[in-house]
Amino acid sequence: MTKFIYKNRYKFVLVLLLAVLIITLSSCRFDSKNWYSKPYTTYAQEWIDLWNGGKGFWYALWAWPINILSWPIAWLCSNIGKACGNSYFWGIFFTTIIVRTAAWPIYSKQNGMSLKMQLMQPEIAKVQRKYAGRTDQRSQQMMQQEMMQVYKKNKVNPVGCVTTMFLQFPIFMSMYEVVQRVNATKHVTVNGSTVVEVAGDFALSNVKVFGTFDMTTSFFNAEDIKDKIFGLVVALLFGAVTFLQQKLGQRPLKYQKKYPDAKNQKQGNQQNQMKWMMIIMNVMFVFMSLSSTSLAIYWLIGGVYQIGQSQIGRLINEHNYEKSQKKNNIIG
Repeated sequence: MTKFIYKNRYKFVLVLLLAVLIITLSSCRFDSKNWYSKPYTTYAQEWIDLWNGGKGFWYALWAWPINILSWPIAWLCSNIGKACGNSYFWGIFFTTIIVRTAAWPIYSKQNGMSLKMQLMQPEIAKVQRKYAGRTDQRSQQMMQQEMMQVYKKNKVNPVGCVTTMFLQFPIFMSMYEVVQRVNATKHVTVNGSTVVEVAGDFALSNVKVFGTFDMTTSFFNAEDIKDKIFGLVVALLFGAVTFLQQKLGQRPLKYQKKYPDAKNQKQGNQQNQMKWMMIIMNVMFVFMSLSSTSLAIYWLIGGVYQIGQSQIGRLINEHNYEKSQKKNNIIG
């Protein structure tokens, strides 16, 4: 059983991440039925509502870290939008850039961890060759111990990459919540009979993109045909950007071509498995973006930004690898 889990550990991690993502986007952390249609009020009221609507484990897991960030990000989005003609679009645009830039150190740490994993591949391959064909329990245990020594020597935590990915979740889920709620409204009964629609404290009245397309609708429920077409175009563009991002990410780095040990067959198999997982996730996200134009715009902006971020990360990764190789050659 231990051998099976170790052999398929990357698959388990991918399935776990996908499950967490689906559960999170399904809003299982608290009152999923109406939370994302609830407009923002005061920060104190946010905590009161969360406390009253908390649901045990999911509340403790998701509500606190996300709510700490959600209200301040909504405040930032609102103030930026008001400075840009009360524009919902520009509020989301600049807030997305700011939030993703603020999260860059976490991404850089994950990128640095990936570099260390690449540097370790020759040593890992050596251990694997040493125990090739030895399937008895003791040999497998010894191999795992030597693997852990390699990780310890290179100061790498085997679950470090996963940890940094989880650190990003509260940030991006807070931004997701802001996009859903910053322009939400609620119905209030006045004098016991009159029902009026009231916007939240951070609402932005200009919801048109380029003065033409409505951001608050979607492909599925837009009444105006131009808004329906716009929602479809944005969703397809988001899908195209995500596909491009994956293709660029699958390109081998320079040192993976120059140094064969930097990329082994096992990594290639893992990339093929991830490829199909990502295709399924992309289809799911594109379908979700058809249900909210504002959400699709946010994902599109974030996707374009992430392409630039990942390309800069690749350049840094390649530079650091070449630097480490030169250092090792001098020492050797």
